[in-house]
Amino acid sequence: MKTQLFSLVAALALSIPAAHAARMAVPGTINYAEGEVTLDGAPVGTHQFGDLAMSAGQVLSTTHGKAEVLLSPGAYLRMGDNSSVRMVAPGLSDPRVEVLKGEAMLEVDYKPKQAGLDVMTHGADAQILKEGIYRFDADRGIAAVIDGKEAVALNGKSKEIGKGKELMLNGEPLKSVSFDRKTEDDLYRWSDVRSSYLAEVNAASARTVYVNGGWGMGYGPGWFWNPWFSSYAWLPGDGYFVSPFGYPFYSPGFAFYGGRRFYGYGGARAFAPHASGFAAAPRVGGGFRGRR
Repeated sequence: MKTQLFSLVAALALSIPAAHAARMAVPGTINYAEGEVTLDGAPVGTHQFGDLAMSAGQVLSTTHGKAEVLLSPGAYLRMGDNSSVRMVAPGLSDPRVEVLKGEAMLEVDYKPKQAGLDVMTHGADAQILKEGIYRFDADRGIAAVIDGKEAVALNGKSKEIGKGKELMLNGEPLKSVSFDRKTEDDLYRWSDVRSSYLAEVNAASARTVYVNGGWGMGYGPGWFWNPWFSSYAWLPGDGYFVSPFGYPFYSPGFAFYGGRRFYGYGGARAFAPHASGFAAAPRVGGGFRGRR
């Protein structure tokens, strides 16, 4: 049943009108939420997904709920239960957010070297240096790198940490300690599920963009609205990427149709549309492998 439903949605995606396709996201756009979620105290409804964006100074909060916010193209901030995040600066080239309460997880599938991406919490400023998965716990004062690399500045001092390292932001000299990267809490598991779903949205959207000759795509990466999934899709500008959670994201030029497959550099592949329907892109493998 699930496969049939996905086949139907993907088939419908082929007829996405250009007016919908041209819809673009800005940093701070609320892509998805479930449970009790508010923006500056006002409830966030399902009809607002993709339309509602955080402005500078606004606070997104959860109680018994979770939320996913788009930052720069290819970067997602996800909030757990009983958490609050403030939008500091919604700029496209250097978005900045502050985790005020609870826990947030940042998935970065694509990070241009010239672009900035910062997460603040507990008085510290973490500058994201490369693709990966990052966790921020405002209640316990922790900045952790599950995969990737970041530079954390606190009280005039700065320290770079890589995967499997975390910093206690308690005002003491910054010292990294190791942690078990295989530990998966509720927010991590939810983020994995969301990454998998967004890979499906990408697969359907990349194929549609390619078939329709583009949605105002140009040659760079970006967010593109898919109304049949009620979600923005991240489309790389070239080639394909494997997310930190192990799911493939394809650019339109690497999506084919008519019984063929998706192909990427290095011979990696994922199933593409065929005569009997559409198969979702499966997990390619654990760990982030970046651009192909």
